[in-house]
Amino acid sequence: MGAPRPHRTARQQAGGGGWQLLVEPAPLKLRYNKPSARIQMCKGAVSMKILMISNHLGVQSGVQRYVQNLLLNLDLTRYQVDLFVGLCPPDQASCAPALEAAGVHIIAVPDNKKARIRALYQHLKTHKDYDIIHYHTASKIGAPVCGMMRVLCPHAKIIVHSHIVYPPMTLTWRAAHLVYQLFADYFLGCGVAAGRFVFGDHIDRRPNFSVACNAVDQTRFYPNAAARTAIRAQYGITGTERLAGFVGRLNHQKNPLYLIRVFAAMVQQDPRWKLLLVGGGEQEQPMRELAAQLGVADRVLFAGVQNNVPDYMNAFDLFLLPSNFEGSPVTLVEAQGCGVPCLASTNVPGDGSVTELVHFLPLSAPFEEWAKTADSIAPGGPHADYWPTLAAAGYELKTAAHRMEQVYDKVAGEGAR
Repeated sequence: MGAPRPHRTARQQAGGGGWQLLVEPAPLKLRYNKPSARIQMCKGAVSMKILMISNHLGVQSGVQRYVQNLLLNLDLTRYQVDLFVGLCPPDQASCAPALEAAGVHIIAVPDNKKARIRALYQHLKTHKDYDIIHYHTASKIGAPVCGMMRVLCPHAKIIVHSHIVYPPMTLTWRAAHLVYQLFADYFLGCGVAAGRFVFGDHIDRRPNFSVACNAVDQTRFYPNAAARTAIRAQYGITGTERLAGFVGRLNHQKNPLYLIRVFAAMVQQDPRWKLLLVGGGEQEQPMRELAAQLGVADRVLFAGVQNNVPDYMNAFDLFLLPSNFEGSPVTLVEAQGCGVPCLASTNVPGDGSVTELVHFLPLSAPFEEWAKTADSIAPGGPHADYWPTLAAAGYELKTAAHRMEQVYDKVAGEGAR
């Protein structure tokens, strides 16, 4: 066996403090600094200890943005939360500093599936005092992990949370349904479709299932004329030009090459269109090449990963989301919060279509039909405020966090043992 690799601190990689990771070839060793001052200060009042498991610390992940929003709005004087999560990908900003400042104890592990599972096993062997385990990475491979958690922490209540619909349905998924139903205590879905896909066709008929809306922060995602003007000026969008936009990972799930073809059809119909892409990913270079082939490269703007997403949302005249598959995308709600018309594929479940702003087309529709629909639903100009509708549907962040607290209290019964 070769010499051990030098340790990497998660603080150095992700910009956070109060947590550290040491990786050696075998076995995996995790090092924890003391919990933050806020946790220590509130420890006497804490009534419940929760382990929350997510994918990684990158803010470009819709799941992690949901987790961050939830944690920043929970009453952390009542809930002591350990966040077990992969390190932040190098091409993304990290949500670690904000979470740590709020009092969340972060346990950072390598960002790959095998290492995360091995690290989780090691952690739960020595940390069995959780009242609730909230598992955000429910998937096919997550089903046996759910069984492992049940064996290692027999007294914890396990909440499994589906954030995805990933067709086609297979026998492996059917088997996963049975495993989850055998070992989990409570089921959450970002929408009914996501719950049915991961946990079974009739899961929404059970009393231990509920929908957890992908709520967003109303104080950030709202119609903002000043932000709209500033971003459009920054990218040279003139008063007569129309701006379509996208926010998210440039990967297969989001179908970005199809997006470029849709945009090319939009330009053929109205040459005033430009496209602004916020995010990064492995398909960025193929997108650039396709845009050049279709003659629209000079009208496609790559902004990369940005922290001020609400400002970009406000700049758009139209938000495009022709995904191959989704759960209930956070970005769709963010766009509606900013009052932006949205055009999505029918592969995006309708759960997040809360307002009249959202329109759907199948991926089988001609690109010309996408272009005509885009033209008809995006008049441009100032965006209207749809927050009364969004809030009434449960998409206001503090209300959603309070509902999650009610779920925790219900599942845990009388709270911590």
